[in-house]
Amino acid sequence: MGDRILITNIQRFSLHDGPGIRTTVFCKGCSLRCPWCANPENLEPYPEEYIKDGRPGKYGRYLPCEELFDEVMKDEIFYRQRGQGTGLEALPGGVAFSGGESLLQADRLEPVWRELKEKDVHLCAETCLFLPVDMLALALRYIDLFYVDIKILDAERCKNIIHGDLKQYLTNIDILFRESKQTVFRIPVIGAYTDDEKNCRRIIDLLKKYKPLKVDLMKEHNLGQSKYLSLGKEPPELHMVTDAFMERYKRDIEETTGIPTEICRV
Repeated sequence: MGDRILITNIQRFSLHDGPGIRTTVFCKGCSLRCPWCANPENLEPYPEEYIKDGRPGKYGRYLPCEELFDEVMKDEIFYRQRGQGTGLEALPGGVAFSGGESLLQADRLEPVWRELKEKDVHLCAETCLFLPVDMLALALRYIDLFYVDIKILDAERCKNIIHGDLKQYLTNIDILFRESKQTVFRIPVIGAYTDDEKNCRRIIDLLKKYKPLKVDLMKEHNLGQSKYLSLGKEPPELHMVTDAFMERYKRDIEETTGIPTEICRV
């Protein structure tokens, strides 16, 4: 394992990045520039200096594959514990890869994934899926469960607002489901960006087509504000959606698609 992975954090005892107890690796670098992003420290594919509470620091460090593998395997005891019930709840804990967009480093992460699968560790990836097909193809060999964002499903708005190629995204969705990979869709519900009626209807149509295991509705929040300020950047101005809107959206998805849907609040 000779490559190095650019990460910002390894978070232990994570309960919201997949089934069971997870160790989450936050990779640095993203293909999108969502105006509401809560993790600005993970956008650029290089280490960045910051100043927080008057103290300097650096977001991002290169970790050799061997060291990353050793770090996540310190929590191996949690990866053997399975949940109760059926479906997602019955899956064991494991390692999650998040970001930024972790799959942009798929070629460098592959040796770590391969070693983890040889140890029978369950792997999750949180992804926006705006990435080259060859990166997704590598991930498909190892990742057991994908958490995929659905953001903006109009091609022009997708390009202008989040700088994404919708055609590339939809191609990758097709590939993912053709491989019959377990998938949960996560929908960031962002006032003035993703919450308009046309976008919500397009999202529901996509859900009906692909039928994921579950849908998570993610309500926007401002927890990334201090990180923007530490980088000398202006925090995004958010237009919060109401709890009533979130409940209606959840009900609409479940009644229209039959897919279990949860409102997730940070």
